[in-house]
Amino acid sequence: MARVELLDPEQAEGRAREVFERVRAYYHMVPGLQKALCYLPETTNALWDLSLAVAGEGNIREELKRVFFAVTAHEVKCDYCVAAHMLALLGKEWSQEECVEVILGKPSPRLSDKENAAVDFARAVARHPHDISDEQTDALRGIGWTDSEIVEIVACVALMRFTTTVASALDVPLEQSMDGIGISCGVPLDQRSS
Repeated sequence: MARVELLDPEQAEGRAREVFERVRAYYHMVPGLQKALCYLPETTNALWDLSLAVAGEGNIREELKRVFFAVTAHEVKCDYCVAAHMLALLGKEWSQEECVEVILGKPSPRLSDKENAAVDFARAVARHPHDISDEQTDALRGIGWTDSEIVEIVACVALMRFTTTVASALDVPLEQSMDGIGISCGVPLDQRSS
């Protein structure tokens, strides 16, 4: 059960309704995260803009960014966001087992060695951003990641740390579409919203 009442998009008015419609146009529904956050419609709208920018801007392919999102969500223990990004990866034809393995730290055969190194870096940033060292970023550069791409990785993690804070602190329930999605050390599947 969410710690705040989730706003009903059908009952929303003014700016909140506009934001809900914008989100609905993309997802064909309004996720619980936006229903919880839309008490602050400008913040919700800004987060939506930021989410689209982080996912779309730069050179790193969107599928790899989804892996960064899922790994970050797991590191900061956000069941809602782990399930959401696992669902996105399943939509890209990943198996649940492949998702779980990469989230738990096993290199993915779907990714190159260079991409797996970026996932490990994202995991380290998610765990302890203050502990990132020059050696870690130098190692990424040494295998071909540019400064711009390193910033992309960090931006993905930063975005997820914000959204996971909202989802976790407000205990946003899982969506029905997340039914059956989860990892053995994470998502309680009985937490779905109705």
